Amino acid sequence: MCTRFSLASDISELKQHFRIEKHFALDAKRYNIAPIQSIPVVRNDRQGVRILDEARWGLFPFWAKDSVNADAGTLESKPFFKRMLASGRCIIPCSGLYGWEQQEVYNNPRQRREENRPRQPRAMHIQVQGRPLFGMAGLYEEWRTPEGRLARAATIVTVPASGALSQWQERVPVVMDEEGMEDWLHPSIRDFSFLRRHLQPLEPFQLRIYPVSNAVDDEQYEAPDCIKEIQLA
Repeated sequence: MCTRFSLASDISELKQHFRIEKHFALDAKRYNIAPIQSIPVVRNDRQGVRILDEARWGLFPFWAKDSVNADAGTLESKPFFKRMLASGRCIIPCSGLYGWEQQEVYNNPRQRREENRPRQPRAMHIQVQGRPLFGMAGLYEEWRTPEGRLARAATIVTVPASGALSQWQERVPVVMDEEGMEDWLHPSIRDFSFLRRHLQPLEPFQLRIYPVSNAVDDEQYEAPDCIKEIQLA
């Protein structure tokens, strides 16, 4: 699952990278984004105008609590997602993902592996090589509150991880290239079989993974040092 990510870009960088034509006031440069917080989303309106908006991270489906991820393999089988595939696709800006790698303590180098005891998982920051800012495939829904306010919630589309990363990170977000983002946001494209080709995992060689402070475990902690590489003893 993807339950934490960073966005080390300001509004001007987001506007340029995603070719935003209209945007609303929202917070950028986030270093430890957690579920149920507000996140920026890029979407096209019915006229094809590219908008930078915000949404609550986590849907409210009847079958799951705070659905922050959506399995790309089951999108068509759930009416809840099928509706959003037709008219609620978005791109979620990101500069890096967080994952937690299980470490082991070797009290004795000659000790058998199965006898080593586990220790606290190590927080890792996962970036896309050569892409300090990228877009993840997302889905969103909108509704009116009883007070008449427009509310919006979003989820991140995920696929199985590949390579060595899959040993400690079961699923990863779908990272879109330029063509993928254009198709995903195009309001007139409703054929999911056409879009499915864009829902592929990144290969390990496309990623840079490095250890960061376990302070990111605390979702209330948000500072630039969350994404700073640390040296392990």
